[in-house]
Amino acid sequence: MFKKMVAVLALTAAFAQSASAYDLSHKFGLGISGGYSIPVFGNPFNSSADADINYGVYGRYHFNDSFNLEFGVSRSEFDKTDVRFDNINLLGVWRLAGSSDITPIAGLGVAGTRIKNFTPKSMKLSGLARLGVEFGITQWFSVGLLADYQYVSKLMGDMPNTKAHVVTPQLALTWYFGGSDNSASAYKEAEPAPMKEEVKEAPKAAALVDESQLDSDDDGVKDPEDRCPSTPIGSKVNSIGCSVEEKATMTINVEFGSGKSTLAPKYNDHMKEVATFLKKYSEVNVQIEGYTDNTGSEKKNIALSQARANAVMNALVKQGVAKSRLTAKGFGPADPIADNSTAEGRQTNRRVVAVLSSK
Repeated sequence: MFKKMVAVLALTAAFAQSASAYDLSHKFGLGISGGYSIPVFGNPFNSSADADINYGVYGRYHFNDSFNLEFGVSRSEFDKTDVRFDNINLLGVWRLAGSSDITPIAGLGVAGTRIKNFTPKSMKLSGLARLGVEFGITQWFSVGLLADYQYVSKLMGDMPNTKAHVVTPQLALTWYFGGSDNSASAYKEAEPAPMKEEVKEAPKAAALVDESQLDSDDDGVKDPEDRCPSTPIGSKVNSIGCSVEEKATMTINVEFGSGKSTLAPKYNDHMKEVATFLKKYSEVNVQIEGYTDNTGSEKKNIALSQARANAVMNALVKQGVAKSRLTAKGFGPADPIADNSTAEGRQTNRRVVAVLSSK
């Protein structure tokens, strides 16, 4: 059995090398464990009992990426005797490498140990210690190779002959749920870059000058409201400082689920801010443009980007922007602004932008 556990560990380690770091903060975990309970240290109990199976179930709560509290029940059976230990365990466990997917762990705790098939029957107080390694296979599942040490004291009743020392190597499988969206950030699609307006920075004003009143290109539009600050001096422009030939672009900070085009309610406030801005400049038309990275077929990406652009446009209409001013178009993976061969580049290319132009 122990050799099989080592083989499973080796396979798990090889697979886990490809996983990314993840944060279990505020997640719950449910797990099962199995191994062998081995009496040690040459005490009288060891002379009358031999190693046999151990199994249990447990629940965890991770307070942060480094510490969790584990509550569980387990049973230790021993060969050459009918005596067994039924345990109720409580451990504090530290992940020594924090949110790394491969981390050494250490734990300390206590247990109430009910000794069965021994007269007189009694509940003992046990001390627990744990060392091991855990492997995060996905954001929802981990495998651990653990070694627990249990000291069953004489407190709270008699032991057979003496106190007992038991070491239990075991394999533990844990399933996770709950937690915040950020607790598995390395496994989910990266969030888009914050909303920003892609314009050139206006010239810096001299000290003590009220920058809110500057009109650097002398087009009649103050710099804070000028979306085309490079317009030639004296040019005829619209209310956002752009000539008929020019367009201003701003990124809309929304994120869609993988392969989805439904706009989540959490973006309502952001869409309201965008709508307020667009209603302020009613003299311009707005085209909502959706883009994707190059993952998947171009046909599906174009359709997906069109559906997402439509969702944003409809949200702006609900916020009071006149539909006659709006159009929506999906461009799929066209016009990448970053390198699609990197995760960061693909994140940047997944975007929704509003293009403002004169009517």
